[in-house]
Amino acid sequence: MKNTVMMRFSLVVISIFLMSHLAIAPAIPKLYEYYHAQNAGIGLASVESLVTVPAMMITITVLLSNLVVSWLGTKKTVLLGLGLIGLFGALPTFLTSFPLIVLCRLLLGVGIGLYNSLSISLISEFYQGDLRAQMIGLRTAFLNIGKALTTFIAGYVLLVGVHYTFLVYLLAFPVLILFYLSVPEPSHSQTRVKESLVWNQKVGLIVALTFLVGISYIGATIKIPSLLVTKYGFSTTSSSQLLTILALSGIVTGCFFGPILKSLGNATLFVVLISMGLGNFLFTLPVHFPLFVLASILVGMSFVGIMSFNFYYISKQFPQEQVHFVTSLAITGGNIGVVLTPILLTKLLEKFQIETFITPFYMSSSLMLLACLLAYVLVGLKK
Repeated sequence: MKNTVMMRFSLVVISIFLMSHLAIAPAIPKLYEYYHAQNAGIGLASVESLVTVPAMMITITVLLSNLVVSWLGTKKTVLLGLGLIGLFGALPTFLTSFPLIVLCRLLLGVGIGLYNSLSISLISEFYQGDLRAQMIGLRTAFLNIGKALTTFIAGYVLLVGVHYTFLVYLLAFPVLILFYLSVPEPSHSQTRVKESLVWNQKVGLIVALTFLVGISYIGATIKIPSLLVTKYGFSTTSSSQLLTILALSGIVTGCFFGPILKSLGNATLFVVLISMGLGNFLFTLPVHFPLFVLASILVGMSFVGIMSFNFYYISKQFPQEQVHFVTSLAITGGNIGVVLTPILLTKLLEKFQIETFITPFYMSSSLMLLACLLAYVLVGLKK
């Protein structure tokens, strides 16, 4: 059964919701008008928090999901996560109480966090070798596809009515049914928590690596608009185009990650880390838009390559009962890097009165040199 196309598709398609909390971002101005008209006390920052508060719960729940798996089993945990996304993601459509809407967004984050790391460990449970590498790459590609797809659909639903934007999360229910029918319960479904916990030098290096990559990738994402629009005077459309290229280019790496890994082996990690550093460094050069397009492609492709390699490495280097926990730690390391990025690349520079447009890209590219050193130590460790 594990070799059926439908099962493979079911295992990767659940990843389209892992960044779906960002889907309503284009609707923020209209949502602000809508909620502010109902309650003048609701400010823009409160409405913007509807996009960010799920991320807080995702980070917390990713770490706690191991406990839930030990109680419910793997398959039921994924189904619960998808159910929470579909139910509490769409429920704000029918609510007028803003605190209840915020609560729904928090529960949406819980749903995403419940199976975030399981989307990796399930693949390592059912598949081995080249097929496992291919599936992990496709999983990361589907994550990017999902981010683009849910945002695209939410943007068009916005034309019908602003509060209907949340209906995009109803897509979780067909995926839930597909997963229920196509994916069996894995053999390591209810591993005891004590058996799954592990911390050693290898785990620490993986967490540190994803932490640095999180800063470098999100640093480019949030700094491109200010560099292009504020410093160089490009239009916001140009900035948006670069960010779209950055996001979509990662799909290419995800789809071809298996053959790339088979060809390059452990050298894959160094190639994508250097590409990430080079992509960030190109933004420090004199303004030249085609060069910036190349830089965006390098950053987007290398990010997916780095994360795919890390997850594949975890699946190979750790016993199956520990894969979920280590993957959760890696995701958490990346999320911490994301949270700290504005502090390290903006507020810290402002505090010391350092230039804030180009300097962040020097910092991000330098971090990839440090990441290469960590990677050298990591791949040299014995299994």
